[in-house]
Amino acid sequence: MKYGILAVLAIAVACQPKAPGTTEKTVPDSLVMTPTDTMITITDTAVTPALVESWKTFEQYNGKYASDVKLLQQHPLKERLKTLLGTEEKDFTIRYGTMPPIEVDNGILFNEGCKPHNCSIEEAAIAIDMNKDVIYVGIARNKIVKLYGERGDSAYPEKLLQWMMKFESPE
Repeated sequence: MKYGILAVLAIAVACQPKAPGTTEKTVPDSLVMTPTDTMITITDTAVTPALVESWKTFEQYNGKYASDVKLLQQHPLKERLKTLLGTEEKDFTIRYGTMPPIEVDNGILFNEGCKPHNCSIEEAAIAIDMNKDVIYVGIARNKIVKLYGERGDSAYPEKLLQWMMKFESPE
């Protein structure tokens, strides 16, 4: 009985209205949303792709051979290719031995190569989307292709997908 009276008194005190003119500070918890304005007004919604500064020099490689311009040794490609492929970088370079001239079209650099004396079976290809700043690589081992994209990007450029299709078996 004694505890019942104490419980009733505690509830009665807790439910009393605040005295006029007093303010109570509350600390926000995970259930209280603090009002904020996170809207940013944008007047121009047009997206204009621009070449990332580090790729600008790669535009001049159009029509040149990767071995002549030492493509795989150029910054930032060298470091990023190593990061993208890891231990498979050696497989890529072996299969990138014999190649046609580099193609640069609409901000996409593309080149393919093959293992000497083993073309159409052991090949490699590289595509760089210079607007999105993403490197893509394809490695064909015994006609089985594996594609790689930086940051998990799988929106592979059309040229790389066309390269991959030449390994598809005719049905």
